[in-house]
Amino acid sequence: MPTVSDASARVLAVGDIRVLALADGYADIPGRPAPEPGPGEPPFDWAAYHAAFPNGFHGDAHLWRIHNTCYAVEVAGRRILVDCGVGVGPYPRYGNMRGEMLTVLAESGLGFADFDTVFLTHAHPDHVGWTVDESTGRPRFANARYLVHERDWRHFGGRETVPPYFKRFVQPLHDAGVLELLQSETEISPGVTALETPGHTPGHMSLLVQSRGEGFVIAGDVLNSPIYLTEPERPFGSDADIPLGIRTRVELVERIEAEGWRVAAAHFPQPGWGEVVRIEGRRWFRAL
Repeated sequence: MPTVSDASARVLAVGDIRVLALADGYADIPGRPAPEPGPGEPPFDWAAYHAAFPNGFHGDAHLWRIHNTCYAVEVAGRRILVDCGVGVGPYPRYGNMRGEMLTVLAESGLGFADFDTVFLTHAHPDHVGWTVDESTGRPRFANARYLVHERDWRHFGGRETVPPYFKRFVQPLHDAGVLELLQSETEISPGVTALETPGHTPGHMSLLVQSRGEGFVIAGDVLNSPIYLTEPERPFGSDADIPLGIRTRVELVERIEAEGWRVAAAHFPQPGWGEVVRIEGRRWFRAL
């Protein structure tokens, strides 16, 4: 396994397992406010959240600053990539953002060939953008198996009109014979387990990393912002199944707190990881 420069990548130790944050960039979303409260719900205290997470919002209107971070998990001689960012871009939904993975990997002493597994938390376009080299039509991570839940494969690929991004970045993996469809909670490697966390998409999964009594969850889009650790019962409008998304989020946050696990999510301010703390009886995300 190539040596990774700690100076070039943010690194977190989970017992004997190393996790690297690989930032694919961020974008200030113009004219797109942070989530609005649902009918009958109290308003969000956006000023307090902006003060607590200044790199998660922008402007006086507390608009969303969307981060997109992928993670490399190094365990027992293996290297697992968690999610594949927005890709080359431009990605219109995020202000025509262009991904930075090529630069970040190079600065970290890594290349596409250094990964043996690519774990996709779900099949949304901002998580699959680097899967395929469109100039060749081949998987970028040539030595890797790609993992996604079967329910996401059927949900997006089984539509009468398959989303164009899915045809570009997910179906070619199947055609190349490198896509593995997970059907349940699955141990990917000793200490690394894919958890079923549906709601945002039907097959959404999170990754649990455990070693020497320590735990760490890469939550995918169960948690789109640190605000959802404080108020997990709030609906998130981009969830495919909003009630299920709420149940999943509440259960995952409660488990993270009860177990004392650390947590990360792709869209949290970079590098995206931290811990759950209680302040005056409320949960808060505290970055590490």
